[in-house]
Amino acid sequence: MLPGYTEALDAQPDGSRTDGVTERAVQAQVEAREAVASVAKAAKSQSGTGGVLQVVHGAKRVGWAAYELQRNATQLVQGVAKPPYITTGPLDSLESRKLAEGVEFQVLYDRSALARPPQLEITSKLVALGEQARVIHVAPTKLIVVDNEIALLPLTASEQSVESAVVIRSSAMLAALARIFEDLWRFAAPFTADQDLMIGDNQPSEEERWILSLLASGATDDTIGRLMGFSARTAHRRVRELIARLGVETRFQAGMQAVKLGWL
Repeated sequence: MLPGYTEALDAQPDGSRTDGVTERAVQAQVEAREAVASVAKAAKSQSGTGGVLQVVHGAKRVGWAAYELQRNATQLVQGVAKPPYITTGPLDSLESRKLAEGVEFQVLYDRSALARPPQLEITSKLVALGEQARVIHVAPTKLIVVDNEIALLPLTASEQSVESAVVIRSSAMLAALARIFEDLWRFAAPFTADQDLMIGDNQPSEEERWILSLLASGATDDTIGRLMGFSARTAHRRVRELIARLGVETRFQAGMQAVKLGWL
């Protein structure tokens, strides 16, 4: 079962209320976006070097900063992975070495990150080596936090690369970003190697699994729509289709049946 959804047993059978867990998940993403906006605004007022905030310009320099931060990690690397990507080969090799040294990696993947066929295979290998990986429907930003002491956050990006980023050292802002990562991590789904490989008419699509996960938590159609990018009307239709497909009568029964079938 997805972490954070054990409260499904306490949800109202008619789905009339939004579970507190789901609301906190929504709030965590809202806070993350607000924090990113605050850092970007503060970074633009800082000089290019020194201080709590240091702006890095240029895709190559951003990639090098990401590499150096992780190379110097001694205990923990926490990351949010989503497009656009720099060349990942050196970072993947580096993570393998750091895992062997005993450094802990917690990586939160935007589900679009795993749509790239190589990334799914690479992530599976890293998980086998010890990476802790979870998946979120829509990650608010890319992020690297190292040893709870320093972070790298994108400022501007094109479709192909991150053009500028800010290095954040120990500060209230860094502590806030670390807390936001923990909130997003708590509500994310565990990574499985067949994340995007489930096939067959009797299996749900990835999108349907996300809807069922929210349904099992007691989320209303409005909340499901907000998280999935649907209108409430579309969310209501998708929920009714899933209820009919599962052969049950209520939203609560649909969530429980999905768990029973191993869909969640």
